[in-house]
Amino acid sequence: MSTQSAVNSSSPDRIQIATQLMTAWLESLVTVLESMTGCPPKVESHASSSGEVGEGWSWWGESLSILEGCGFWIGAPAESWVALGRLTLSALGVDEASDSDIESTCRDLLAQTTCSVADRLTRQLEKEVTGGDSIPNSQPDGDDAVVFLWSLDAGTASVEGRAIWSGALLAQCSSLAAQPLPGAASSAEAPVASGSEMQEIGGRSVNSIPRLDLKVSFVLGRTTLPLRDVFKLNIGSVIELDHSAVAPADVVIRGRVIGRGQVVVVNGNYGLKILPHQD
Repeated sequence: MSTQSAVNSSSPDRIQIATQLMTAWLESLVTVLESMTGCPPKVESHASSSGEVGEGWSWWGESLSILEGCGFWIGAPAESWVALGRLTLSALGVDEASDSDIESTCRDLLAQTTCSVADRLTRQLEKEVTGGDSIPNSQPDGDDAVVFLWSLDAGTASVEGRAIWSGALLAQCSSLAAQPLPGAASSAEAPVASGSEMQEIGGRSVNSIPRLDLKVSFVLGRTTLPLRDVFKLNIGSVIELDHSAVAPADVVIRGRVIGRGQVVVVNGNYGLKILPHQD
């Protein structure tokens, strides 16, 4: 995998940010596809001076919590998305896939890669950033954007597309990176508790709380099926849940929802990133 810096009219700091985010997106794309298909694809990207494309392209708009609207767009010829969706579904044992199955698969794939971009921004900005929905047929905004050409070779499927990083997103990232962290001036004077000091919660020592094993469940969704439909289930059957693929999953302990989290991929395994509580 290789990523070259973009060269256009954007300022150097925005180009650097876009290059780092592009690298994070490519790395995540490899990880997600490898976890689904068992084979890591070959990916590359390099700068482009234009985001213009011919007819027959499909675009996905990716949203991030630090910006209203889409933060970046991923585009490729429509037939490339179909090939990528079929490749992924075939690896999961689904040989006959409908158009909606293919679109849902591409949406899930891109939602995972957007989570990785959000994680990169969280580390860089030291501010919680989460990924939002992947919006099909979203039209890119090329104003002050940084554009990359990217390619993917997964054996039976190959894709050549573009990634357009919004100028508004890059400006927001640049602004947040330049702001001092809250309390940074007094952080050196803050007292640091020694290892021997005992932490307390509600006036009681943490050590006084018994060690309990609790079964934690992550609920992605639920559905109800007639018994006759249950008997029809077989390998490759698809069950639709009452939950969007990119909506937060419930964290459940003893039947009670205690929080919500965003599904992520970590070292080829699925995980759940706990999200801040919202009233």
